[in-house]
Amino acid sequence: MENGKIKILHFPIRNTNGGVTRSAMKFWKFIDHDRFQFDFATCTKLDFEQDIIDQGCKVHYISCYAEQNPEQFRKEFRKILEDDYDVVHLNTNWWKSFEAEQAAKEAGVKMILVHARNTFVDVNDDVQREREAAIHEKCKEEFSEKTATHFMACSHMAADFLFGPQIPRKKIMILHNALDISRYTYDEEKRNNLRNKLNVSDKYVIGNVGRMAYQKNHKFLVDCFYEVQKNDKDAVLLLIGDGYLEEEIRNQVMQYGMENKVIFAGAVDNVEDYLQAMDLFAFPTLFEGLPNALVEAQAAGLKCLCSDRITKEVGITDNIQFLALDKSQWVNAILDHGDGYVRTKVDEQIRSAGYDIRYEIKKLEEIYLSSRS
Repeated sequence: MENGKIKILHFPIRNTNGGVTRSAMKFWKFIDHDRFQFDFATCTKLDFEQDIIDQGCKVHYISCYAEQNPEQFRKEFRKILEDDYDVVHLNTNWWKSFEAEQAAKEAGVKMILVHARNTFVDVNDDVQREREAAIHEKCKEEFSEKTATHFMACSHMAADFLFGPQIPRKKIMILHNALDISRYTYDEEKRNNLRNKLNVSDKYVIGNVGRMAYQKNHKFLVDCFYEVQKNDKDAVLLLIGDGYLEEEIRNQVMQYGMENKVIFAGAVDNVEDYLQAMDLFAFPTLFEGLPNALVEAQAAGLKCLCSDRITKEVGITDNIQFLALDKSQWVNAILDHGDGYVRTKVDEQIRSAGYDIRYEIKKLEEIYLSSRS
């Protein structure tokens, strides 16, 4: 093994700022580099590839997804595994096949770790989503303790969705979507600087962080904001993220004539600064494993409104309110927070809930270390 380090291959990561990719890169940032080596495999071109390479990691490209060409995928994945990995860490939103698991088993990888990351199928088209959900359920029925060696989830709901009853709960480790708390601590100077830059110093800023995808339910949020801004002329909607539905969301904003009241900030590297600038965090997502964005928003001391469809495990401070996806409820709740509140630091609450990455990464290190035992 290279320098005696434990070698871990993370698959897949994507060319997004989404939760799975962000978590994988965060794990790498905080894990002990003297003992562990991360490499990454992907089926999409990564704009940030050079940054990964500069950090001493390899990026492996696979020419197709497993469901597109199983034989070709397995051949290429097996070739990657010739690099002698101790661990294959598979970040899995929903089941499509077990090709990666089978290839790792054939290659003799000691630890095949399946990490459950979501609670439904994130596909925009209704027919395709139903088809993929059926495939997921069929795969889940076939999944067993023989398919992989280790099982992990970001929440109990995510564990139920991916593993079903086949895997005993005592064998599934819950690894929190933890963060570097110090980066998110409420900072009034940062808040004022960015609000000035965005020209919203005297506005009521309702914010959201998320890929513009079916799962995140931006259309509902824009519909709600249309009603909010009719009642509060100082209201502004700040959207952080991009995605395949961005053009559709922009068109919706234009149809409502709200171009001057909705800020599309795009995918940014300093989400923590934008959270400081917000007055309220609105997250009407349809489903989640356990959303990084809500943990980060709470860490920034923000009052948060979120969908009641996601796990209550994300309620790690007193600043979160779960709402049914009913427009009138959301409009009223958003308007209710318009008069402001005293924003306080919640670092200790976040830490005591188990969401400090410096502590949580130790759990992952212990699992990886067991691949050598």
